Amino acid sequence: CAYDQQGPLLVSPAKTDGILGLSNAKISLPSQLASQGIVKNVVGHCISSDIKAGGYMFFGDDSVPSWGMNWVPMLSNPSL
Repeated sequence: CAYDQQGPLLVSPAKTDGILGLSNAKISLPSQLASQGIVKNVVGHCISSDIKAGGYMFFGDDSVPSWGMNWVPMLSNPSL
């Protein structure tokens, strides 16, 4: 997905994590969507235990399945 990132954003103090910026910073995509009242500040990535099965990503809490979810909080200090 992002093996050849280029441009001024890479050296900017406001750079984001990953293509969508999924960190817990105010500039991240989930934070921006939440600040506009579009979704709650929740991002999830569901991965199947079956190596041949797919997964999915969701923003907000409208699409959270009620089964089989294990939640892992984001680090508040990324240097850990």
